[in-house]
Order: sequence, then structure tokens, then C-alpha cells
Amino acid sequence: MNTALTTPVNSNPIQIGKIICVSTVVAILLTVGLGFVYIKNQQFSIGEQIRQTERKIHRVRAENDVLLAKVTEMTSRSALQERVKSGYIAVVTITGDKIARLTPPVQADETSTLRTAFNEVGRQ
Repeated sequence: MNTALTTPVNSNPIQIGKIICVSTVVAILLTVGLGFVYIKNQQFSIGEQIRQTERKIHRVRAENDVLLAKVTEMTSRSALQERVKSGYIAVVTITGDKIARLTPPVQADETSTLRTAFNEVGRQ
């Protein structure tokens, strides 16, 4: 029996070039896939933040409308009269000498000077 080691004639050598090419393509595809997933996750999280911000804006606008309605209600004539009657607001009557009355505008006289508006009744 012949126990000598012989190399087989039909051996399949490893083609390192093809392995590097395929592994490079796979690595590129994996990188692109991971990048796509990362971008989609970022879009989702930013979209969620936008939705939360829009909800806050709607809530603040609704609160603002409620407050504007309260201000309108509290400054209405009937509400103010109720506050005056209850003594919460003190009202002082205005006397006639405190009211400024403007006379109608006066045309220039012979000396071409204009008079300023003043209270004729108050001067007397």
C-alpha cells in the first residue's frame, strides 16, 4: 500500500477575491439598512415631539380662550355695577369743575393769531 501524501488534482482553492467582494457588498448593505432604520427612528421620535408640541399649543389656546371669556365677563357693565354695589370698587362722582369742555375751534382773528382750546366756563 502506498501511504505517500499526494495532493488531489481536482481541488477547489479558496478564492479570496470573491470572498472580499461579497463581504464588502454585504457590509455596505448592512450599513445602508442600519442607516435607514436609524433615520426612520429619528423621524418617528421627531414626529412624536411635534405632536406633543401641537397638543400643548391647542391646550394653551383653549386656556387662553377661557381666560379671555372670563376677562370679558368680569369687565362687562353688569359685573362692574355689581362690584360697585358690593363695595369692591370705589367710585367717586365727577364734579362739573373737573370736566374739561373744549369750545369749537376758533378761526384766526384780524391779527392772524389762533387761540388755543380752553375751558371758557372754568376761567370765569
